[in-house]
This record gives sequence, C-alpha cells and structure tokens, in this order.
Amino acid sequence: MVNREELLAESRREMYDSIPKIIVGVAIAFLIWLFGVLIFQPLAGMLGDPFIFGLIGLKSLISGIILIALIFIFIGIFKEVLDVTDALAGYAAAAYSKADTPDEKVGRYRRAFRGIAYVLLAVIAFLFFLPFIAGIIPVLAGIILVILVIWAVFVLFRTGRLFSGEIERWAADFTRKVESERQERAPEDEYYQE
Repeated sequence: MVNREELLAESRREMYDSIPKIIVGVAIAFLIWLFGVLIFQPLAGMLGDPFIFGLIGLKSLISGIILIALIFIFIGIFKEVLDVTDALAGYAAAAYSKADTPDEKVGRYRRAFRGIAYVLLAVIAFLFFLPFIAGIIPVLAGIILVILVIWAVFVLFRTGRLFSGEIERWAADFTRKVESERQERAPEDEYYQE
C-alpha cells in the first residue's frame, strides 16, 4: 500500500524536476530540426548534392547526421517523459483513493500512462525524424509509418484494457446511482398521476 500524501508529494517532485528538462530537450531538438530542414538540407541541394567519397550524397549525409543528433536528444527526453508519466499515474491513483492506494493499482496506472506516453513520443519523434529519414531513403519513411501505426494500435488497445476495470466500475456505480434516483422518484410519479 502506498500512502496517498506520499504518492502526491513524490508525483509533484517528479513533475517539477522533469518538465523543465523535457522543455529544454524539445527546444534543442526543434532548433536542430529547424536548422536541418530550413538551412542545411537546402544548402546541400544548392550544391548539387555531390557524392562524398563516391558513396553517399551530401544531402543524405547531412540528413543522417541530423537524424543521429535527434535520436540522442529524444533518448534523453524519453527518460524524463517516463518520470512524468509515473507522476501522472501517481496523481490519477491518488485522486481515486481515500488514504492508501494498492501497489497493484499504481502499477496498472503507470503501465497505462506509459503506454500513452510511448505512443505520443513515438509519433512526435517520427514527425521530427521524417524529413531526415525521407532525405536518406524515402521508402523507409513509409515502412516506419506502417510499423508505427500497427504498434500504436496494439499499445493503445493494451492501455485501454488496463483502464477497463476502472471504467466498468465507474459505469456500474453510475448506473446504480441513476437507478436508485429513478426508484426514489417512482412513488412521487405515481402520486402525481392519481
């Protein structure tokens, strides 16, 4: 069992620590992406895309360099995103508990929030990487997109299943509440009909 107050304090601490790091990482990645797409790739095209060492075109080489830099940045961002998702899971688990929260519930929420974060991060990373992947091998971008879509569907389905118990419980409580209100009003309705 996890104490509600400790869970909230830990979640708050993780959010304060990780969100600024994510913002800085995304800003750096955006600047590299911006310079790569708007300056370096067009410059390589203006030079006629010569072959370096007779093996690879200059535009492809620049795309590869920028792609590797972005991958390193997104790996750094990924750890911080996991910390934020754990903190969000802690907030969610604490929001629906009185004093103590079962470890199993916190673990289930963490897995679910991580699944959503994985998909969001993968889609954002793909959008950042797309111009550079297409600059190296255009067909590869399409293949990666198909794989990303299939993977995202499986992860989101699994995430939905992790929340299904909570959703079923909330729906049952709501149905009971509506039914009890309807039964309380039924005698009043009969009285007014007579």
